[in-house]
Amino acid sequence: MIKKLCFLLLLGLFQLPVAAQSLRSLLAQEQTLIFIHRAALHPEIPENSLTGLKLAIEAGFHMLEIDVMESRDGVLYLLHDRTLGRTTDDEGNISDWDSRDLDQLRLKNTQETLPRFESFLDISRELGIYLMLDVKSAVLEKVINLVSEKNMLDRVVLLTFELERAIEAIGLDKKFLVSVLINSEDEFDEYLCKSADPYQLAVYLNKGAPLELFGRARQLGLPIITDVLGNIDEHAQEDQRVYREFLEKRKPGIIVTDYPQLLKEAIN
Repeated sequence: MIKKLCFLLLLGLFQLPVAAQSLRSLLAQEQTLIFIHRAALHPEIPENSLTGLKLAIEAGFHMLEIDVMESRDGVLYLLHDRTLGRTTDDEGNISDWDSRDLDQLRLKNTQETLPRFESFLDISRELGIYLMLDVKSAVLEKVINLVSEKNMLDRVVLLTFELERAIEAIGLDKKFLVSVLINSEDEFDEYLCKSADPYQLAVYLNKGAPLELFGRARQLGLPIITDVLGNIDEHAQEDQRVYREFLEKRKPGIIVTDYPQLLKEAIN
């Protein structure tokens, strides 16, 4: 708790929790919302970190994509890989570590410890942040129950990439926005039939998906999520028109990027 208070004071934002619109209501306004990939304002910033959250807020961004993994004793952490070696100062699978030891690990080239998901949620609630959750090997119901306890259900979207995972998410007793990966026209009906409430669904379309799929999602009134990670982000370093042309053709509600400041500048 002390660390959390210090963090908020450093931001100059120590105040009552920010009143935020639901993510679904923001999407209904037909604007493109920029989510920061792995909560890192640019690739040099430690991914899935409180440092990244702080810098995002300072730069005026309130929408973060993060990854969630689970320790051997069932504690949830922010981590993309199953293994610790790429982003922390130790090695091994996170599922082989207990929380008492994980809490001592440092993110590479920082003094920051590996963030617990609960702590990240607490700060996100206070600062009016919206989260895109990529839940890796963690128990989905545990993740959503914690989100619910923090009164954040209407400010998250859960990524799913397989029908089985989507059905699991839709079947939970708590309602939140679920993103389903669509690769073909037939899959729209398949997913819509699995949900009693289409308002709960968003569509994730790969950036290289046929434009007809983007059009079909719009016809159905489903929010569209896509990304410009990789080549598009890189090409935009030389020519921002790459971003504008991409958006004009696809008109997504949410876009994920490694370069949010450059993307914001391009579309404004």
